[in-house]
Amino acid sequence: MIRNCTFSLIALFTLSICLGQQKEDTKNVNDSSTEQQEQQEQLRAMIIDSYRLFDEGKFRESLQNNINTIKKAEEAGDFVIAHAAYSYLGYDRLILEDTVSALKAFKKSYYYATKTRKTDLIADSYGDLAAVYIQNPKTYNKGIRFIENALEMYQTEGNLIGLQNSYYELATILFKRDDKEQFKQTLDSLTKYSLNSSLDERNKTLYHNLKAESHLKDNKIDDAIAVLIEAIDLGEADNRNDELEKSYRLYARALRSKENYILAYEMLSKYDSIYQINQKERSLSESKRIAAKFQVDEVQKDLDQAQLKTDLQAQKVQQRTLLNYMLIGVIVIGCAFIVSLIYIARKRKVFIESLEFKNIQVEKAKKEAERLSQVKSSFFSTVSHELRTPLYGVIGLTSILLEKNKDDENLQDLESLKFSADYLLALVNDVLQLNKIDSSKELDNNNEVFSIASLMENIISSFEYIRVQNNNEIKVKYDSKLPQLIKGNSILLSQVLMNLLGNACKFTEDGTIFIEIKVIKVDEAITLEFFITDTGQGIAENKINQIFEEFAQGESKNFSYQGTGLGLAIVKRLLHSTGSEIRVESEVGKGSTFSFQMNFEVVENSKPYDAQNEHTSLIYDIQKLDGCKILVVEDNKINQMVTRKILEKDNVHCKVAENGLIAVEMIRTGQYELVLMDVNMPVMDGLEATREIRTFSKIPIIALTAVELEEMREQIYSCGMDDIIVKPYDIRSFQQTIMRHLPGVESSLSRSTEFQNRIK
Repeated sequence: MIRNCTFSLIALFTLSICLGQQKEDTKNVNDSSTEQQEQQEQLRAMIIDSYRLFDEGKFRESLQNNINTIKKAEEAGDFVIAHAAYSYLGYDRLILEDTVSALKAFKKSYYYATKTRKTDLIADSYGDLAAVYIQNPKTYNKGIRFIENALEMYQTEGNLIGLQNSYYELATILFKRDDKEQFKQTLDSLTKYSLNSSLDERNKTLYHNLKAESHLKDNKIDDAIAVLIEAIDLGEADNRNDELEKSYRLYARALRSKENYILAYEMLSKYDSIYQINQKERSLSESKRIAAKFQVDEVQKDLDQAQLKTDLQAQKVQQRTLLNYMLIGVIVIGCAFIVSLIYIARKRKVFIESLEFKNIQVEKAKKEAERLSQVKSSFFSTVSHELRTPLYGVIGLTSILLEKNKDDENLQDLESLKFSADYLLALVNDVLQLNKIDSSKELDNNNEVFSIASLMENIISSFEYIRVQNNNEIKVKYDSKLPQLIKGNSILLSQVLMNLLGNACKFTEDGTIFIEIKVIKVDEAITLEFFITDTGQGIAENKINQIFEEFAQGESKNFSYQGTGLGLAIVKRLLHSTGSEIRVESEVGKGSTFSFQMNFEVVENSKPYDAQNEHTSLIYDIQKLDGCKILVVEDNKINQMVTRKILEKDNVHCKVAENGLIAVEMIRTGQYELVLMDVNMPVMDGLEATREIRTFSKIPIIALTAVELEEMREQIYSCGMDDIIVKPYDIRSFQQTIMRHLPGVESSLSRSTEFQNRIK
């Protein structure tokens, strides 16, 4: 518990600051009313009474006076008096050993000190808070920081009394904690301010006693005696028995250390006489404190009861107010709800009308989009026909010239012409394929029975020219578990494989292309995985995703690598439509591997594939065409010439009809073994002509068309035609298709030697 003398110092200092501040404020407010001045004088008088009552040990009266002062100061808005009253109330609580209440009072004192914005008052509050915090070991460091902050503020303001009191309190604390280094620094600072002659003698006596006690602890007896003699002179001159008691006790202790027992006895006698006087005062003060503590407890009970009544009354008022607010809130919410319902109903009506209007717009936009999509599809179909018709002539004539012309000088030009025509045809086919996918047209789903080996033979044979040109070797490896016959979408599989194989052929020179087919799973259905591996230039890792974009290719510096850039985009979309995906593994300079999986049905009783005994698609002997009579029904003069030259090269007897009507009459009157029928012709088209011919003849009729096959397939077969050849066509396929439908032509059941060598 803080000592009475310490409180007297701090309280007296605070009182002088507050009263001085009040006088200064009174001077500055020239227009204050007489009533306000009287109120301020009353508050100052109450503060002075608080100090007097405490100093006289009338703690109960002091506490009650401080509570009244606080109430009036807060009502008057006098922050200076409120600060001082709370500070005194805190020391009342401390003397009554109520540390918790004291801390609350000091915090309120600090609050009002900050409201005044006066540095000295804030520093005083720091000292008050420190008086509480240093008593608890857990908050000791916090108390020290408050004292240090107070010292810094006193130093800034040049407040000598504040500095002396704070340094004395800090030095006393450090001495008790035996913090020698910090104590010495603090004592030096205290010495600086305690020797100032303007300070009262009592403060100097306190300083000398503390310094003497420090010398005795350090066994500096002579220094201690010199300081104590000066302290005794100051105490006797000022009649301060509490300080003299300590000075005589310390002096006697020092004299005993010097073995001056006579003088030491004399000092002990003086100490004893003063001790008796002080003890009576202390006993009286302690009795007053104990009585006050009991009285304060009674006062606190009365205050608590009064506060309880006030709180209950306030609670009732608050409940009534809350109930009123709730009723008002319910009414407001109800009104708002009704208004919102009306607003929502109106907005809903407007929204529904707007939605109906937008639905009409969407429906119109949808129909327009469908119309434009149909127009686009029709446009591409028309363009397809218009491009393929002249391309048929270019490719056909170029192929014929390549076979007839053996001149090396012209051969290169013809090969370039053939390459350009093939490139243009590939571009047309790729763009049309993408258009078909984008326009959500139903993709080919022929779901037919076919042989993988036969399919691969046909695909590989179509790349013979580019294989030879790039000096590549194509090898095929079949899984031993692969059935000879499976059922599924052979057309879609062909499109995927041809694009991947074409891509491998294009980017590989003087290398090898491996095609491997593995059986992944076999039950009611079969899952096949296809691998197309090349030893070409490879693909950089950061380019792999790019190659599946439309019109994008890997890096290329060679003209032979040019292409549409649509092949892999088509592969990705086709596989996506089947629920599969394309995978790529590649390393620059070493080649690439493309792989994918597809599901098929196993044909019942289908035997596993045997590389030795399996028979692929039948190879017909072209010499059987010698002497055959074939009718070519074609309206385009160039196409007539191309088809005739291709057939006549194999000694076929050809007749030409310019439209379907002429063809019907020629078949009625003539003898032909097969008819090549163009689909789109003037006067009578190929479909109508075929239906007319089927009324009197079963002659094989093969459709020749440049129109997209998927658009015409059903019409072509339903009218009675036997097969389809899409222009421009591969001459070898053209010949084999004709041979397949000629009556009496027998097929070879063995593979061609060339193909056997190629797949080993």
